[in-house]
Amino acid sequence: MRAVFINLDRASERRAFMEGQGTRLGLALDRVRAVEAGDISPEVEAQLNGRWERRLSAPELGCFLSHHGLWREIAAGAEPVLVLEDDAVLSRRIGAALPVLTGFEGADFLNLESFDRKRFAARRAQDLGDGIAVRRMYRDKSGSAAYLLWPSGARKLVERTQRRGAAPVDAFLHGFAGLASWQAEPALAVQAHILEARGRKAGIDPATSIQAVRTRSSLTPDNLPFLLRRVGTQFKLARYHLMRLGPARYERTPIADEDFA
Repeated sequence: MRAVFINLDRASERRAFMEGQGTRLGLALDRVRAVEAGDISPEVEAQLNGRWERRLSAPELGCFLSHHGLWREIAAGAEPVLVLEDDAVLSRRIGAALPVLTGFEGADFLNLESFDRKRFAARRAQDLGDGIAVRRMYRDKSGSAAYLLWPSGARKLVERTQRRGAAPVDAFLHGFAGLASWQAEPALAVQAHILEARGRKAGIDPATSIQAVRTRSSLTPDNLPFLLRRVGTQFKLARYHLMRLGPARYERTPIADEDFA
């Protein structure tokens, strides 16, 4: 199974961090160069940006295109691929869990991380043995730092990009009802800033420009399409809250802190 991590050329500390994790955990991690803001042509910007709930920042669009390039490669292949961002802190269990998870059938996308936020998931999990379970995911909110993607899922994501344009990667992945999405439990990865918020050292500086504070869009004619899309998303969320009366629960993905020591 191929395993990759996305990394900016200038982020040498994070590259060393990921390669160190790979060596320690017995994972052969291939570095994939992240798309820089300066790499994005005006034509690609015009084609993909401005079709979500707000315009994406240059770092957000670069991040999306970095993942999208991998989706296109995976779509043309025959096996699932592990996709990581370079701030993913990996569980000591991940090496043993991956062969079990890649053999799981019926998934397009399998999220390995916890963003430590509540999400809509099936009430019952499927136990795969060795302390690893998977749970059907109906709607998550955040996190694109660690996931398994099958060619079936990659083809759906590429086609959706053609129809819908770009969005923040986590919103694009977790807001896609057509993707057969699952979650590994307990989490096998945590982003550095999430781990530090839990009182543990991540080993790298957790700061990133993608998490920069953004101002709320003003109500202007130019912003009206964005605001309407945002309202539409809120209406769609009502469906998932209703599902809590039946098959869904609204809880956090468990994190075993000792796995990240």
